[in-house]
Amino acid sequence: MSIKQKKTQLVLGGLFSVVVLSGCSNLVTDHGLDYQTAESSDVELELPAGRYDISDKMIIPNEDRVAALNATGEFEAPRAPKPFLSMAYVPMVFGQYQVTYQIPASLEQSKKLITDYFSSLSGEEVVFNAVSEAQLVSAPIQLDSQGSLAKLWSSITRLKPTQYRVTANFAQQSAAVDVSVSVVAIDAEGREENVDLTLNETIASQMVNAWSHMSRDLTVETVLLSNQSKEPVLKSRIWTNRDDKLALYLGKEADAASVDQYIRSTSGIHITNDMPKELALVPQNELAKVGDIVDFKVPLGALSENKDVILFKVRRRNLDDVPWTERSYPYQLIRQQEGYFLTVDTSATDNPALTSYRILSLLAK
Repeated sequence: MSIKQKKTQLVLGGLFSVVVLSGCSNLVTDHGLDYQTAESSDVELELPAGRYDISDKMIIPNEDRVAALNATGEFEAPRAPKPFLSMAYVPMVFGQYQVTYQIPASLEQSKKLITDYFSSLSGEEVVFNAVSEAQLVSAPIQLDSQGSLAKLWSSITRLKPTQYRVTANFAQQSAAVDVSVSVVAIDAEGREENVDLTLNETIASQMVNAWSHMSRDLTVETVLLSNQSKEPVLKSRIWTNRDDKLALYLGKEADAASVDQYIRSTSGIHITNDMPKELALVPQNELAKVGDIVDFKVPLGALSENKDVILFKVRRRNLDDVPWTERSYPYQLIRQQEGYFLTVDTSATDNPALTSYRILSLLAK
């Protein structure tokens, strides 16, 4: 077959295909656009008896057991309580102008614990000058927390807030190091005064935080592989967590009734309320309460030997000026993996760490 005949057959085949396809489109109706004019059926479905009414709503499992479905406020994701950590037994004794720690460590390690804590407390590296082998004295540092307005005022007036100089004296004992820490306050004019820890509870509270940090760091040191051959340090009955909250370790077994009996048997501690459970250092009838009639006093200053004059009687509106010994504190029994803990809520006081330590120290005896 010649090339001309092949081309003729291809052209005739194409024309035949066009004729067939066009004929089919004329014979078969296209229903692709019928939906535009379609109407719904009026036939109602007959459902069987005992059927459920159809409702368009979200199905909540166990909905009948939910107390309320209405939102009561902003949702807060539940968080597990931070676990309490064991602490090394470090005896601490408060004096009027100094606090003494008995650290079960070497002299060099004791110095490192002291310098590391005060560096973390002030937020900057603290320079401790070695006056002798047994004494360290820091450069003036800032220990008081300043608000934004106080910082702005200091930057404008160029008047530095009160700074403090920390002195640590070390005495090597047979199995521990006695560390005596004292603090000197330096005002904006350079005047110095020894800090009375019985009056300045803010600095005393920081001494408690130093105790808990050093005790916790010593416990971490005993876990290191390089130190496992050494004799382990004794554990304290008071434990702490990462928020510096203290708790009394009660052991693997405890219950609410035994805890209440333990508190009642402790000298100087009283249960003042059962619902909610609260304790205090004074009986119920000696607690300070809102609405009590108290004296309204006005200080007369140095000319009158710092005496106060009573003007008249007033009703107590809040407990802000009440000493910590006249307050009542909620307590709670908490169970964690390590065992049971007794916690005391002292957040209402100005120095919760110090108040918590005072109460738990009495219970730990």
